[in-house]
Amino acid sequence: MIDSRGQMRVMEALLASGIIAVAMWSMINLTRSPDPYSAKARNELEKYCYDFLMSLADKEVFDEVVFNSTGVRPEWEGLMKNMLNAFLPANTLYNMTIYNMSRKDDGVEEEPLGSVFNASPEDFRLAKEAAGADVTYTTRRRWVFKIHLELARRW
Repeated sequence: MIDSRGQMRVMEALLASGIIAVAMWSMINLTRSPDPYSAKARNELEKYCYDFLMSLADKEVFDEVVFNSTGVRPEWEGLMKNMLNAFLPANTLYNMTIYNMSRKDDGVEEEPLGSVFNASPEDFRLAKEAAGADVTYTTRRRWVFKIHLELARRW
């Protein structure tokens, strides 16, 4: 018959080595420094989002694209998509949503005016770098827009 104390010693050794392996794996993953390139690239992409939206606002592009002489332009999304395709780099994924901020009772309500995109949410999820920015813009017609832009780079 096999000695039961010997079996217990083998089980203790296996359990102890498993605990040590898990502890070492955890320490290696917790102490690994983040990739500085991707952190810097994401910050630059976020800054680019803000700069791009602000340059469009300074040139009153949103007034020109969204409105015509009678009000909100039908099919303004097509014009905005053409403009974004022309101004953004070719390897850039984008998703822009414009909200009309309207005053309701005791607060402000966001009503989506429309979206323009060249990629699915799945494409953004798979992108290595993605960033977003929000800008509030008051049009010449006294409409208040919240403009949300998400950008990602294709690899």
